[in-house]
Amino acid sequence: MATGLFSSRSKGLRNGLHDDAQAVEEQIAELRDEIASLAKLLASDASDGASGIRKKARAVKAQASDAAHDLKDRAQGDIRDMIAAGEDILAEFQTRYQDSGRRARKAVKEHPLATLGVAAAAGFLLAALLRR
Repeated sequence: MATGLFSSRSKGLRNGLHDDAQAVEEQIAELRDEIASLAKLLASDASDGASGIRKKARAVKAQASDAAHDLKDRAQGDIRDMIAAGEDILAEFQTRYQDSGRRARKAVKEHPLATLGVAAAAGFLLAALLRR
């Protein structure tokens, strides 16, 4: 009889341990499932974040490209304006040079002796300066 009492108790302990082990295994399986779904969620969030970053990078690249094109267009316009202004200044200098030449020829024709006197005075002045 003593054997029966201990044997039923040990069977109960084994069944209880078996039930506890099975409950722990079920909890571990649930934890694994939860960890797997958390990993999928994190992967999805990371993918969405990377996609968003790629979109922002494309937008920034497009803005930079547009800004570069605008800057290039403005620079080309400024260069064209500078060239046109330079051509205008050159044309004005040419006109003044031609006008000065005409005036000098006219003065020589109208006052040949005065021109000769001014040239001689300039020559003496230049010689005196170069002598020192």
